[in-house]
Amino acid sequence: MKLSLHLLLGAVLAVGCVIPALAHGATASPQQYQNDQDRDRDRNTQAYADGYAQGQADARGHAIRNDQPTAQWTKEDDMRAYRQGYDAGYQNIMGGDQNAERPADHLAAGDRQAEQFGYQDGLAAGRHDQMKGDKFKPADHDLYKDGTHGWTASLGTKDQFKQLYREGFMKGYQEGYQGNGPR
Repeated sequence: MKLSLHLLLGAVLAVGCVIPALAHGATASPQQYQNDQDRDRDRNTQAYADGYAQGQADARGHAIRNDQPTAQWTKEDDMRAYRQGYDAGYQNIMGGDQNAERPADHLAAGDRQAEQFGYQDGLAAGRHDQMKGDKFKPADHDLYKDGTHGWTASLGTKDQFKQLYREGFMKGYQEGYQGNGPR
């Protein structure tokens, strides 16, 4: 009986020590995402921000332009976001006529980001609706209505972002609903 009591006490102590450790580990884990697109979007946003900061630093230090992403950014869309951010950050410091008209095929980095965020969201929404057998209704989605998913002040004005985001969303939604677009 005495041995059983000691074993029981030892088990209770062991469990009492393990549970808080597991609970601490659960709270210290990286952010959980609802889906892969949210994780990828956050990663792209971070790559853009890193590129923007490096572009500004290079411009301030009059360093040779080097928009090559750091080893952290290995996926193609992350590298593209980094380069776009780098270009925007470098241009922000080096100047240039910000009010000059630019050709439609040479969008600013923030514009490309807005369209990319909208396109990715629309693509996913279109695929989802098509798979569920829902009608083609891109404007019914909350992300389309809001139009600011992924917006930060470094990407330009909120109104301009919304317009370009919604254009990208429509294109992505159509491609996703029709079963086209990147996989």
